[in-house]
Amino acid sequence: MTDTKHTSQVTGKPAKKDDSDPNSISIQAAKEIIAARLLKITDKESVAMDTAYGRILACDVDSPINVPSFRASAMDGYAYRHAERENKLQISAQSLAGHPSEDHANANECHRITTGARVPDFADTVVQQENVSVNNNTITINQHSDISHHVRAAGSDSTKGASLMQRGQRLAAAQIATLTSHGFTEVEVIRPIKIAVFSTGDELAKPQDKLQRGHIYDANRALISGILKSPAVDINDLGIVKDTPEALQEVFTLSMDADVVISSGGVSVGDADFVRPVLEQMGELHMWKIAMKPGRPLTFGNLAKNNAYFGLPGNPVSAAITCMVFVLPALQLLTGQPVKELPRIKATLKTTLTKMPGRVEYQRGVLTLEENGLWSVSTTGIQDSHVVTSLHHANCFVELAYESAGAQASEEVMVIPFAHFSESLL
Repeated sequence: MTDTKHTSQVTGKPAKKDDSDPNSISIQAAKEIIAARLLKITDKESVAMDTAYGRILACDVDSPINVPSFRASAMDGYAYRHAERENKLQISAQSLAGHPSEDHANANECHRITTGARVPDFADTVVQQENVSVNNNTITINQHSDISHHVRAAGSDSTKGASLMQRGQRLAAAQIATLTSHGFTEVEVIRPIKIAVFSTGDELAKPQDKLQRGHIYDANRALISGILKSPAVDINDLGIVKDTPEALQEVFTLSMDADVVISSGGVSVGDADFVRPVLEQMGELHMWKIAMKPGRPLTFGNLAKNNAYFGLPGNPVSAAITCMVFVLPALQLLTGQPVKELPRIKATLKTTLTKMPGRVEYQRGVLTLEENGLWSVSTTGIQDSHVVTSLHHANCFVELAYESAGAQASEEVMVIPFAHFSESLL
């Protein structure tokens, strides 16, 4: 799955002092180019709440009611008038959750009440049952509290007309519970993003095929589809495409209706790398080459006015990293979500990492929480970008800065845990 097919490996030039390329642009510059050329998806559809998980909200939502719609007790206890707290109070009724008592009570009377039950209008305070003595259906309050204690005000969760959520909110468990608690049975969401995915390379084979001499199984489509898999996307796997301009023209034509087209391989400068020239012929090329490792030969452009094209490198690790760094934020922008930066933590290196200055580098590592409560990280070993198993054995990326020349054991480094790439359940 290399991107430099049939090219010479011998240059005869002296070794470089760094890994920079004057034609490369920074990661941030690349993100800005991508963001400036994305057209937000505005098409929407209504879905039932029980099928809304993982979808993206298409409009702002205001609360149609007060939640709770009544004053509710926060404790099992007794509802009473705070002004009568020094008196013995007769229990004249009970208010249970879902079975409220009458609102009236005579002087020096209280109502037994349970958690979540409606507080009757006469009462302004609830005393929890542990703080009273009960004798012959009469209570004595042993521990006094402030007025309104343990009384949840109507609208204490949200008030009618208040903003609940904004367009672009991803709906996970907490959001669905919030909408359901306000009486929503369905919600308007952005239609799924249509994503076309294919791999290029004459050397690639499908897993069900017998492996021929000089061929390898294609892992990239499964890898990319797995990273992007979500109820908010609809992935169309277009398979493996041969290393010819004609084959690329055909698959590009089939991809015109997709919102996002993602290929892997064929984006470098080898004799059989045709992605860039065919893209320039059929669409627009906006950038190529990023100052990062792995993943320098990333191509971005448009096949049609309303879609985005990402040509990812062919090596699996390069494809995975560029997909996570560039494609995932692009999908968030397309659906109006706020772009989430990859969370980073500091960890102490257990092993030395080598690197040349001139590119931001992402090395696979194993992050461990030590007994002292601090994080440490070690390398998975060989960092070549064709080694798919390095992703399997790792649980994080170690991010080394552009100017870094590597890091020694016991140094602190920035780490991006893999867990943050998956969507939060809440």
